[in-house]
Amino acid sequence: MTITRRAALLATGGLLAAPAVRAQGFPARNVTLIVGAPPGGTADALGRLVARGLSEEWGGATVVVDNRGTAGGQLAAETVARAAPDGHVLLLANTNVLAINHALSPRQPYDTMRDFAFVGPVANWPLVLAVRPDLGISSPGELIARAKAQPGRLNAASAGNGTAMHLAVAMLNRLAGTEITHVPYRGSGPAMNDMLAGQGVQMIFEPTATLLGPIQSGALRGIAVAGARRAAALPELPTLSEAGLTGFLVTQYHGVVAPAATPVPLVASINAALNRAMGRAEIRERLLALGAEPMSATPGEFAAFVREEIPRWAEIVRLSGAQND
Repeated sequence: MTITRRAALLATGGLLAAPAVRAQGFPARNVTLIVGAPPGGTADALGRLVARGLSEEWGGATVVVDNRGTAGGQLAAETVARAAPDGHVLLLANTNVLAINHALSPRQPYDTMRDFAFVGPVANWPLVLAVRPDLGISSPGELIARAKAQPGRLNAASAGNGTAMHLAVAMLNRLAGTEITHVPYRGSGPAMNDMLAGQGVQMIFEPTATLLGPIQSGALRGIAVAGARRAAALPELPTLSEAGLTGFLVTQYHGVVAPAATPVPLVASINAALNRAMGRAEIRERLLALGAEPMSATPGEFAAFVREEIPRWAEIVRLSGAQND
């Protein structure tokens, strides 16, 4: 993906907004927004913001969040890919669903570019590397030194095998020459519970939305950011590239997609509602408070973005050596 396209998609002005036209008679019933993650994590919080915003844009129409957090989002993706293409079933898709899953396991029950109509992106989340304070580590250099001195002794929790958080651990091991043990969980919520309780894991990569509170309270210690630049919510933390791991770039983004055969005018209408909803001051402020980088684009721009992301993530998977075990 080009820097120009990423910068454009991170813009939030009216330049990228679709015309504010509502499809006649839509929605005709409840709209279901499927989220490929369990309750309590970043995706769930974002899904509820999206649902609330769309409901308000559609005059109070009911938008139900349906959490389906198994198999790396495959079940959620397959459900939407096979749904009626009438706009009443949507998917809040993340990096895994749209790009990573195919790189980890080509035999998916869906094909991103074939089976979805791209409505629009919502947010990008810088991944933050945090450790337990009792580890006595305050910098990436100290973490790498400890990991090298004690190979296999440090355990890194993640939201699950094949997630962006898992890939971040694998990439850290590859670039730093460490042997940190990956411990997968079924979602960010359970992983964070064990991190905070000190149940056998000492470090974690998670989006700022998940880690901001624990870091600010002192329950966890943030030591680095996995993005291309420092996180606005935690500007004191260096990027891992700044810390010497040149080229370290793992982020997590979310966007809304619909079944592939959804009529183009309806997709444009939902896109307009989505961009207006997420541009509302109170929702935008909530996103920024969670450490998110709001994203906005037309359906065509979002489709082009994902098309470029697929090979980029395939290369990340190849370089990291990660496997969906």
